[in-house]
Amino acid sequence: MVPRFLYCVCQVGAEAALRREIGGIDPTLRSAFARPGLVTFKLEDGADVDVATAAIGARSVLARACGGSLGPASSAIEVTDLLRQATAAGARLRLQVWERDRWRPGEEPPGFVYGVEAAAARRSLVEAWPAGLGLADGELALAGELVADVIIVGPGEPWLVGLRRQRQGQLPYGGGRIPIAECPQAPSRAYYKLVEALVYADVPLRAGDVAVELGSAPGGASFALLRRGLEVHGVDPGAMDPLVLDYAGVGGNRFTHHASTMGNVSRDDLPEALHWIVADVNLAPQIALQTVRRLGARPRAALLGVLLTLKIDNWKAMRHLPGWLRQIEAMGMAEVRATQLSRNRMEVFACGFTPVGLARRAGSSPPSPRRRRTRRSSRARG
Repeated sequence: MVPRFLYCVCQVGAEAALRREIGGIDPTLRSAFARPGLVTFKLEDGADVDVATAAIGARSVLARACGGSLGPASSAIEVTDLLRQATAAGARLRLQVWERDRWRPGEEPPGFVYGVEAAAARRSLVEAWPAGLGLADGELALAGELVADVIIVGPGEPWLVGLRRQRQGQLPYGGGRIPIAECPQAPSRAYYKLVEALVYADVPLRAGDVAVELGSAPGGASFALLRRGLEVHGVDPGAMDPLVLDYAGVGGNRFTHHASTMGNVSRDDLPEALHWIVADVNLAPQIALQTVRRLGARPRAALLGVLLTLKIDNWKAMRHLPGWLRQIEAMGMAEVRATQLSRNRMEVFACGFTPVGLARRAGSSPPSPRRRRTRRSSRARG
């Protein structure tokens, strides 16, 4: 059985925007079954499911995960029957069981814990897994593996069974949702957003780096950076959490508060060498980008990258994203990427890395300035 449908998961509320985005990536796909946070598309006859999912995975900003849809299943036996029909004899599968988003981030009902339903379903599936169908140990997917996705759609609804090939560089977690350990002392949700972003972009932070955070109050993202040994300068007229103000790292790193709007902060108020610029401000992206460009321009040689949360007032504003990414690239970035992380609301995470930043991430020497070539990621081109 060859999948004739694709599934895509996204943030609750982004479904219409996702359909528009997918239409721009592959106009042959037609929207089909949908639930909040989950949209399926019908493939044209003869279309290659792997080609379609690879294109969406490489270019979509809003689709957190996608794959071929095999259809609904109400029991472990039905799941494995669908997988047997869709795979060759002797196939070895990586099983990932995960839940679609049913609420926007931060709006979950009291007591809700993401992943509980999925964990219970996975246990029942593993216990009933037939001997004739190969099953890899563990849940993290490796590049090239055939992954069986079992999506928990909602209470009382059948599971949705999917099949896909893990792409090189793709997040190994089920549903593209990066697990973040709870941090009870974190001053705000911004802590989790930034930690998720650091994993997504494989940001090569090092103890001793200097970062400036625009829109730092009350200090969630700054706290995440401090815990990684960075010297952090926070720009925000709002009050900072005492945990951040009084922070003293093992290596002596501390937080400095600039109680000013970002438009009024002077470059001379900050350390000469800035390695990272982080921004999560409740302003239009074009305004935030002006300050990021100004602070990152001098001295540019020290800059390793920018980590930005771009606010959008409505989903139609996503049409401006390519222009915003071009502005980030013009800051001297050799790689620019964007995605909507699982903890983002009406916002998109965008990042850019300079050649020196990319060399650090790769563990190699930076390229010669005379031979430097700028390249853009497929997400930036989209």
